[in-house]
Amino acid sequence: MQGYKLENIDCFCFQYTRCDTGQCKFQHRQSCKESSEICLDWFRHRRCRNQMCSRKHLNHEVMLAYFLCRAEKTENHCKQLNCLMYHEKARQFIEYGTIPPNSVPMVPAVRRRKMVDCVKREVPQVQNFIKSGNHFLKMVRPFIAKSVRERKLSQDKGKAYFKEILHTVLFYGSINWPSIEPEEMLEQREFQLLSSKYPDVFQQYNTHLPTRPPYTVLLDVVVEIMGRNEEEKVLKCLLSLTEQMVLPLTDDKSSKVGNVFVSTVINYCYFWDSDIKNEKTDNYFGASVSCKGRQQRQIMIDILCCQTWHKHISLAVCIGNMYKNQAVWFPPEVHSLAFNIIFNEESPPAPSATPDNQHVLTVVGSAGVQEPNSLEISRTPRQRASLIPRVPCERCLDMFPNINYHPNPEYHGHPYWEHGNCAECESLSQLLYANQLLAMRLQFYVQRTILSSPTEQIHLPHGLIGRKLRRLEDNLRSLGFNVGLFSFYDPSGIESTALERFQH
Repeated sequence: MQGYKLENIDCFCFQYTRCDTGQCKFQHRQSCKESSEICLDWFRHRRCRNQMCSRKHLNHEVMLAYFLCRAEKTENHCKQLNCLMYHEKARQFIEYGTIPPNSVPMVPAVRRRKMVDCVKREVPQVQNFIKSGNHFLKMVRPFIAKSVRERKLSQDKGKAYFKEILHTVLFYGSINWPSIEPEEMLEQREFQLLSSKYPDVFQQYNTHLPTRPPYTVLLDVVVEIMGRNEEEKVLKCLLSLTEQMVLPLTDDKSSKVGNVFVSTVINYCYFWDSDIKNEKTDNYFGASVSCKGRQQRQIMIDILCCQTWHKHISLAVCIGNMYKNQAVWFPPEVHSLAFNIIFNEESPPAPSATPDNQHVLTVVGSAGVQEPNSLEISRTPRQRASLIPRVPCERCLDMFPNINYHPNPEYHGHPYWEHGNCAECESLSQLLYANQLLAMRLQFYVQRTILSSPTEQIHLPHGLIGRKLRRLEDNLRSLGFNVGLFSFYDPSGIESTALERFQH
């Protein structure tokens, strides 16, 4: 399995019964036999150097992959009373009754760091997170309220959009390490105002999961205001808003834009239906997953896969992530354009001064792909944001190999992020949701070795989605989130009037 070394995984048989394998490739440690908890270092970093560690190097995902009983896997039931392997299901015997499933080590209840507020705020990463959330909300709220005031958004939609953004920002604070409470992120007056106007957000930010990152919601707002087929207006508006959210870097590990809630890649796609209607679909936009921290980013990607994205996009992400294998082939003439948001101290260059080694924005009109034009929001010195067209990364080519990418994928670097982080996933998901006939034309190419291998049998798509759910639960538990039955926040719930002060 990805990231796990066999010699650092505990032998399930040795830990719970006995190991009869002569040369077992897993480790046999007596020090953790009595433990029912997972080692946090091993769980988070896939390794633990402490040979006398008192907690197990086992979790549900590893037990399924390496120790699941073969009879239970192939025949759905094990008839061997003294079977030493892992059993996820109860076993029925006439003489001995029911033998319950094997227990699974759990992540220990994490005690959050109790830090004095002033000390906590002095940590550069925490300070940057607090400033980012506060500034993001301060920029978004008047923009939405102004759009409602000008009747570009309905009042109900404006409230729902802002509540969704606010909930996700507060949720990110609750899963941050160390956790950041709403009253720490928001200024006192803002906290009192918003908590009184949006009580459901403050009651559910640490019990209900969001369904998408806050920057993706902001992108959706801009697209609704500007129109799907006004791609230049959408990108210019989004670029202007993004520039207002830029913060000075507080440390070397901070985001390049200084704001951890801002995405750095924007994408839009469309389908040219030359076979049936001979017309172009609307444009569908997406942003990369903006989330600080490895576990936090995994949580957001798993939520998107399990709850938000079209099932075919989720399947492609799961197969790409687990097996680095091509899975989904789109019909011809699906086009995808991605852009990096670049921040400079100087204004973007004029179109004639564009460096030879940089691409420029390709504008798509009603007649297809037209001549390239550059996109800038301003040439004044105080404006520092520009869009640079971006070739697809290796992850996108894994998941969606036959899409018409602009620019063409002549080169790409090896990415450090996992499948599902890219903006292409969101935009292609929206394309499939809006065009069901296109979704029905997708083809799936999955290697037979994935579907049935000597060590495991994968049922698509539920088996892979089940793994995402288990990783989501494990990560949430390890960060101290209140995990019960997964509930997702609904921003259209309780009535509130927090935007009213901007509407007069």
